Amino acid sequence: MRNANVPRALVLGATGRTGAAVVRTLEATAGQAVPVRASRSKATVEQWNEEGKEAVRIDLDDPDTFPGALEGIDRVFLMTGYTSAMNHQTKTLVDAAEDAGVGFLVHLGVFSDGRSTDPHFAWHELVERYIAGSTLAWANVHPHVFMENLLGINRLRDGQMVWPMGDKRVGWIANDDIAAVVAKVLAEGPKTHAGKDYYLSADLLDGAEVAEVLSAALGREIPALVLTPDDLQRMIDAGLNTAPANMDAAYAASTLIWARQTYEGRMDYSAVTTSTVQDLLGREPIHLDSWATTHRQELLDQLS
Repeated sequence: MRNANVPRALVLGATGRTGAAVVRTLEATAGQAVPVRASRSKATVEQWNEEGKEAVRIDLDDPDTFPGALEGIDRVFLMTGYTSAMNHQTKTLVDAAEDAGVGFLVHLGVFSDGRSTDPHFAWHELVERYIAGSTLAWANVHPHVFMENLLGINRLRDGQMVWPMGDKRVGWIANDDIAAVVAKVLAEGPKTHAGKDYYLSADLLDGAEVAEVLSAALGREIPALVLTPDDLQRMIDAGLNTAPANMDAAYAASTLIWARQTYEGRMDYSAVTTSTVQDLLGREPIHLDSWATTHRQELLDQLS
């Protein structure tokens, strides 16, 4: 029988890299919060339930699925996909969470300054303002560039680290650190974390510096191909660079705007590292050299 004194935390994106890591971390901290996996796939939810795991079906594009998924839920981890639909999805989910009596919402955002003109950054700022105007207690987690992007959108191309932002540095953070921070905030709840914004950036590196770290971790030379956003645009126009399948056109266009604003220095406010992981978790964050060693085979597979 479930302990009614232990909060139930709905984890969106539980089939993805970040959501799954949040679930694993919550499960490892027994007694603080019970993770409830969420997926839009009925088959996936049924499989989880058969395995004895708490799981519910929720489709962010279908608000009619929200009330059932939120029944008996105390806390929610909210993350959305790489799509402009995030605005509608978040607004309707927040409304439903209020109606369901959810007490605390943790939102996964971006490393913004509250005055962003890059569309996908502005979208996150909009939804955070909406969340703050709700009756929910909330906290926002703001990661900088995911190290896992080096396995996806920033993967090695023709054996090179392609960097379309000149010599500009950005912050890097490992997915496991993001998940650990989210899980801690969810587990400890609003008494400790309500109204807080947590910014995550472990390493400050440009493309050439990332290439150096990868070269050392992989034991082979990874050159950096340093470009400008105009170069990247020409590659896109020529069909040499395409957006991931899970990213809609508006979101993909926004990432190019982010690259351009970074190159132009308009994102210099974010060229920092933060102590958030150490402050919250009491340990050093995962640095890129350690991350690259852990993911060595996945990175090498890009070179074959």
